[in-house]
Amino acid sequence: MNIGSIVIRSATNEDTESVKRLLSTYFLDMDGVEIEDFMVVDVNGKIVGCAGLTYRPNPELHTIAIHKNYQGKNIGSLLVEYILSNIPDGWDNLYVRTTAPGFFEKAGFLKMSDLEKRNVWEDCASCKRFATCKQSGMRLLLKGT
Repeated sequence: MNIGSIVIRSATNEDTESVKRLLSTYFLDMDGVEIEDFMVVDVNGKIVGCAGLTYRPNPELHTIAIHKNYQGKNIGSLLVEYILSNIPDGWDNLYVRTTAPGFFEKAGFLKMSDLEKRNVWEDCASCKRFATCKQSGMRLLLKGT
């Protein structure tokens, strides 16, 4: 499949419904993340990928989703590279909670211990399902900080 022109950019209000629709296919949502905190992958005018980046309380790649027809085409990796190249100065780490740790390991993220996960995310520390959680906590040490 020739995917055409790929543009990665900050999301706008006009992208809100496309982002919500894409996230809903993976049972994800925008909880606590404003559309302005998202980056989108636009292929020929269609939103085929998105990622939310939050700063509270720690820098976190909050949500990432790539349309199933565009997976395996390096779009997720391009999106993560774009995000990493636009991280504000002064950040020591970037965190992510994910059910796809292999993808993030390829980008240099390391799995965190349960203790680290609880220290970073308050909701993990108080979660009754923590012992059976399917999400891996991961951390990327950022260079130049």
